Amino acid sequence: MVPVMTRGDFVVVENSLFEFDPESVSVGDIIVYSAHWTNAGENKIINQDLSINGRNLNYYELNSRESMIYNLPIISSYSPTTPVIHRVIDTWTDSEGNKYYITKGDNNPTYDPELIRAEQVRQRVVELNDEPFIIPYLGHISIILKENLIIFVILLVIWMYYDYRKEKVAKNN
Repeated sequence: MVPVMTRGDFVVVENSLFEFDPESVSVGDIIVYSAHWTNAGENKIINQDLSINGRNLNYYELNSRESMIYNLPIISSYSPTTPVIHRVIDTWTDSEGNKYYITKGDNNPTYDPELIRAEQVRQRVVELNDEPFIIPYLGHISIILKENLIIFVILLVIWMYYDYRKEKVAKNN
């Protein structure tokens, strides 16, 4: 999502479980969703062309676990997912009335290779004056703790042991 946000930015979001209805997401919203395509890897086999709202789109047909409706990958719910934060660029409704979101990263040349169902939407980015509410660099704290968790735990144990020994020496004196 560069240049809007970069790795290490803290992004304020509202939760889809209790703060907003995922069906209310509109074009232009930035959402966090459970993406199956990030785990597809070598399973990308065939490109599928599709026209939605007068625009030609090109979707990947994934492996046989997924069902295909109108040549669009409708990914099964048991597939592993990864959270992805991208902007909704369009919507599509199939003949059965199911609504799907077409998403794309702001700095990506093309859209994501999966149609997003409302159930996949986890969060929506909060906007302040029509701009995403982002606190630059604050997310680095979380990244450092996650990437260096073992070092953090070791330092915490050493500090607790030091504090324990200090109290024990103070009691003996």
